[in-house]
Amino acid sequence: MTNPSAKDLDLDQQIKFLKKIQFFSTFDDHEIRQFLTVSKWLKVPPATTIIKEGALERVFYILVKGRVSVFKTLEDGRTIELTTLHTGDCFGEMALVGETKRTAGVKTTRDSFILMVEPNIISTSNVFLQLKFYKRFCEILVTRLVLANQRMVAPPPLSAIPDAPPPRPPQPEPAAQEPLHAELPPKKPAAHLKIPPPPPAIGRVTPGKLQRRLQPDRIMVVHEEPAEQLSRLLAAGGDNSRGMAELLALDPILSGKVLQAANSPFFRRSCPVASVPHAMIIVGIHHVQTVVREALAANQEIVVFSGFKELRRRFWQHAVVVARISQLLKDVIRINSATDFYLAGLLHDLGKLGLDALEPAFYPQFLKPESPFRRDRLIKEAEHVGTDHTWTGLWVGEHLGLPPVFLDVIHHHHLPDRATGDSVLPAAVVHLADIFAIQRGICMSGPDSETISPLESSAWALIQEHHRPFTEVNVVDFVGSFDAELTNTWSDITAGLL
Repeated sequence: MTNPSAKDLDLDQQIKFLKKIQFFSTFDDHEIRQFLTVSKWLKVPPATTIIKEGALERVFYILVKGRVSVFKTLEDGRTIELTTLHTGDCFGEMALVGETKRTAGVKTTRDSFILMVEPNIISTSNVFLQLKFYKRFCEILVTRLVLANQRMVAPPPLSAIPDAPPPRPPQPEPAAQEPLHAELPPKKPAAHLKIPPPPPAIGRVTPGKLQRRLQPDRIMVVHEEPAEQLSRLLAAGGDNSRGMAELLALDPILSGKVLQAANSPFFRRSCPVASVPHAMIIVGIHHVQTVVREALAANQEIVVFSGFKELRRRFWQHAVVVARISQLLKDVIRINSATDFYLAGLLHDLGKLGLDALEPAFYPQFLKPESPFRRDRLIKEAEHVGTDHTWTGLWVGEHLGLPPVFLDVIHHHHLPDRATGDSVLPAAVVHLADIFAIQRGICMSGPDSETISPLESSAWALIQEHHRPFTEVNVVDFVGSFDAELTNTWSDITAGLL
C-alpha cells in the first residue's frame, strides 16, 4: 500500500471524492477538511491485502473509490469470498468498538483509494466532528449487523469454494408442501404485434370511471432481466439477502410489492416502512421470497404495452436510470433526508403501467417515427385516455399502500411545485432526474424525445427554498458541472441496462 503524492491527489480532489460517497453526505467542506487531517489516504493497487485475518489492530477503512473482496480462510486452507464491497462502503468497523482480532480478510480487486481512520485520533479531534462521525458510523454498523445476522442462517455457497463438489439437494420436502425454491413454470409464448395499432381516438371518460375500471394486480409485470436473475437465485437455494436486495432495487414492481407486504396490517408498524432493506428486515427473507415467487409466477399471464418488448425495456431502463440519477443528485446537493430518493425515482412512473391497461393502443404510438404522441405527452394522455399517468400512478400506489412521500412523488413529479411538506425535495429531485434521463434518450418515447432543458425547471428554486445550503449555489454552474459528471459516469449509471 502506498500513499498518493500531492501530484496524485490534492486536497480539492480529496474533498471532491468524499462528497460523492454516502458516508460523508452530511459533512460540509470544513468538516471534511478536519476529517482529512485525522485520517490517512491509501492508494492501493489490485490484489493487495488490506486486512489480515487474526490481526489485532484498531483501524477502520472507508473505500472512497475502487473495489475490495472480503474473504474467510477455512481450516483446510481454502478461502471463500463472503462479499464484495464497492465505492462508498466501509470495512473493519469492529475496530472502532474494541480491540478484537480480525475475523475476515480484505484485499483489493482493482486500483483503490482508501481512507484509513484510527479511532484514537478521532477521539482527540473536534467534538462536533466526533459526533457526526460516530452517528454515521453507528448507522452503517447497525445495517451491517442486521445483514450479517441474516446471512448466518445459511451456509456459504458451495460455488465460492474451489474444487467443491456439485451442490446436492437438501432432504426432500413432504409431497404436500410446496418447495421453498420451486422452479418457475416455462414462459408461455406471447403474441407480439409487428406493427403498432392505430392511435386511440380522442374521447373523454371521467377519472372516477377510469379508476374503477383499473385493476392494479393485472399490471404488476416484472421486467424479464431481473426476473430471470431472481428465478436463478431462488432455484439456487440459500438466503442471499444482499443479492435479493440488489435485484429488488432493479424493478419498481417488486420493490413496490415488498413495501406493500411490509406496510400491510399483518406487519404494520407505528410509521410507514419506506425502504426495501427496512421492508426485508420487517417481513423476513422467507416472506420476501414468497412475494417474489408469486410476482414471477404472475408474470406468465401479464402482457403490457401490447406485447412490444422495446416499450417494456424502455420503461424499465427509464425507471432505474431516474432512480440512480435521483440518488446522485441527492448526494451531490447533499440533502440530508430519511426519504429513499432512489426508490422514489424507481417508482415515479408506475402510472404508465396503469394508463397502458386503460388504453393499450396509446404507448405503442411511441414506436412510430415522428408520432405526435411523443410530444406534450401528459396532454395527449388526458386527451386520448381521460387522465394522465400521474393520476393512474397515484391509484396504483394507493393500491400498493405506498408511504405518502412516494405517492406525492408519483403524483407530482412533473409539477413538483404542487408537492408539499417532506415531499417537496424528493419530487423536485426526481423531476430533475427525469429531465436528465430524457435528455439522454432514456425514456418511453425514444432517444429523440422532446424535453426541456434542466435550467428551465422551477425545481431548482424549490430546492433552494427548502434546502438552505443550496441557496448560494449558482444553478447554471451547478447544472453544467452535474451534466459533465453524468457524462463521465454514464457507464455506471446505465450499468446492466443497455
